[in-house]
Amino acid sequence: MSNISRRQFLKGAGVATLAVAAAGVLAGCSAEEVLTKDVKVVFMCNGATVGDQNYLKVAQDKTTVKVSEIPNNYFPVGYKTVSTGELKIAKLPTGEDGVKVMLDEIEVPVDIYYYEVVDGKEVDRMIFEGVTVYASQKTITKKMAEQYAGDTYTVVGDGPFTINWSNNTVRVEAKKN
Repeated sequence: MSNISRRQFLKGAGVATLAVAAAGVLAGCSAEEVLTKDVKVVFMCNGATVGDQNYLKVAQDKTTVKVSEIPNNYFPVGYKTVSTGELKIAKLPTGEDGVKVMLDEIEVPVDIYYYEVVDGKEVDRMIFEGVTVYASQKTITKKMAEQYAGDTYTVVGDGPFTINWSNNTVRVEAKKN
């Protein structure tokens, strides 16, 4: 092992840095030369758009976008992705470049708790378990609540009744017939 002076070391490091920079320039690596375009990501389910509309930055000459390139936080909750592989970039009716991602709704079971208010407290009277709803739903209608209550209880209030997704339940006030 030989000793080199500090000056020789800095000279060598400088030459190496210059060589790396020159290689990058010769290879065409310049941030200013990369042309990009915005591509709108449109999520579709049963012919309707769902979720938020977001944009991806892609190279100007790119003609497809892989589903895996779309960030997870772009996908709406309560749906599963049907589209796979590469999606063709096409002109949307708005004139923007875009890709359409096809989705299906996910069905999940919820429990409907029918309760009465007794002395200012909610007292559970009947539970109907495993009612199938779509994960994209936020509420159930009064008609649906009445359907499962049957002839035993009358639903109080006009609804809609909010689904609590932390425990997959819906609470509905009802009075015994």
